[in-house]
Amino acid sequence: MKYLIIGGSAAGMQAAEELRKKDKKSEITLISKEKDYPYSRCLLSRYVDKRMSINNFYFKTDHFFKDKNIKAVLGKEVIEIKRQEKKVICDDLKEFSYDKLLIATGSTPWMPDIDGINLAGVYTFHSLDDAKKIKESIKNARKAVVLGAGFIGLEAAYALSKNNIDVTVIEKGSQLLPKQIDLSASKIIQADLEELKIKIIFDESLSSINGEGRIDSVTLMNNSLMQCDMLIIAIGVRPNVFLAKKAGLETDRGIIVDEFFRTSDKDIYAAGDVIEINDIATGKRDLSATWFNAVLHGKYAAGNMAGYRKRYTGAVGIQNAVQFHRIPVISFGKTLLEGDDEYKDYEVITILKGNVYKKLIIKANRIVGMIFVNDINKSGFYAALIRNSVDISMYKDRILDSDFSYAYFKDNNFGEYNTYFKTDECWERPDWWAHRLHCQMG
Repeated sequence: MKYLIIGGSAAGMQAAEELRKKDKKSEITLISKEKDYPYSRCLLSRYVDKRMSINNFYFKTDHFFKDKNIKAVLGKEVIEIKRQEKKVICDDLKEFSYDKLLIATGSTPWMPDIDGINLAGVYTFHSLDDAKKIKESIKNARKAVVLGAGFIGLEAAYALSKNNIDVTVIEKGSQLLPKQIDLSASKIIQADLEELKIKIIFDESLSSINGEGRIDSVTLMNNSLMQCDMLIIAIGVRPNVFLAKKAGLETDRGIIVDEFFRTSDKDIYAAGDVIEINDIATGKRDLSATWFNAVLHGKYAAGNMAGYRKRYTGAVGIQNAVQFHRIPVISFGKTLLEGDDEYKDYEVITILKGNVYKKLIIKANRIVGMIFVNDINKSGFYAALIRNSVDISMYKDRILDSDFSYAYFKDNNFGEYNTYFKTDECWERPDWWAHRLHCQMG
C-alpha cells in the first residue's frame, strides 16, 4: 500500500503519524509546499513578539520522519492530481503514485481587491515566512494597521503592540471577533486590548493603500488618511480547493467529504481547513478552520484510509481558545443567533459579572454553543455536553452554577471527555488553555 499526503500542517502531519501507527510497513509520503518542517500557525504571534524562539517553533523535525519511516518532500507544490493513473505531479514535474491519497492543503488568506495591495510592507499573518518578514520589518516601523478583528488580526495586533508598535485595528463589523463571539464578550476583550494602547475602529474598511514602492499610509472608506509603516491583512481565509476542483472532485466552498473523510473518489480523502463537513452544533455543512479540528480530522481520515472504518460524528466548526492580553476566551459550537434563529426555539442563558461573561445557547434541551470569557473553568465539561448532545432539561436552573459538573451525569458515557477517566497531566494544568496545542500534540 502506498499512502500519499498533500500538506504538512496539522491535518497532514497527524494523518502521517496515525497511518504509521495503524500500518507499520506501508510506504508513506508527505508533500508540503512549505520548505520548513511542520510548525503551528497558532503560535506565529509568539514568535513575532519574542515569547518563542525559532528553535522551539517546530513541532516535528527530521528525527520524526526518520523514526517513523515517513518520506518528507518539502518545498514542493503539487499542481495536479491524475485520478485515473493514481498519481500526482509536482511543480518540478516530479510524479508520485498512490493507492490512497489525503488532501490536506489547508487555506490561503483572503486578499481584498484594493489599490496598493502589492506594495512592500503589506503582509498576511498566515505562515512562518509571513512572520519572519514582519519581524524584520518591525525594526524600522513605528505605526501599523491591522485590517480585520478576527483571531488572526487580534493575534497580529497583540504581537505588534508588544514590539512597541503603534497599532490600529480596522474592522468592517461593529465588534471584535464577529464570527466567534457576541457583543458582550467583545466589549470585555476590547477594553483589555485598549489597555495596551491598541486603537480599534469599527464599521470601517480601506479604499486604498498608498505609497511609492512601499506603504506609507492607508485611506479609509470615509476618505480619512492614516499614516502607517506596515499593514497586516487578516480578513479571513479560503480553502485551497484548486487541486480538488481540477481533479473533478465534488467541492463547494471546500472539498465535500462524508463522515469517513472520503471525497467523491473512494481512494481520495481530505481533512483540515480545506473540507466541508456536517456540524453537530448547527446541523449544517460548514468549513472548520481550527487547529484542533484539523488534528482530529487527520487522525480519523488516516484510520479510515488504513481500513479502520470509524465515523466522525463530533464535528463542531467553531471551537477557539485564546488569550491576547489578560483575558482568556473560549468559544465553542453555535455562539450567535442570526437571521431567523429567534424563531427556531433557541434558549439563551447568560451571566455577566464585571469582566466575567458566560453564555450558553440551548435547543431542544441540548447545549449547542457557549462563550466563556475570563472564567474558563470547566469549559471542557460544557464542550463535552455539546459534543455528546446531552439532555440537560433537568438542570437548566443550575446549568451555570459553580458546582455543576460531570457528577450530575455519572451514568453518561462521555468516553475521552469523562472527568473520571485518567487524563494526561498536561490538561490538568490551571493554564491548560495556554498550552493546549502542546497538549493536543502530546
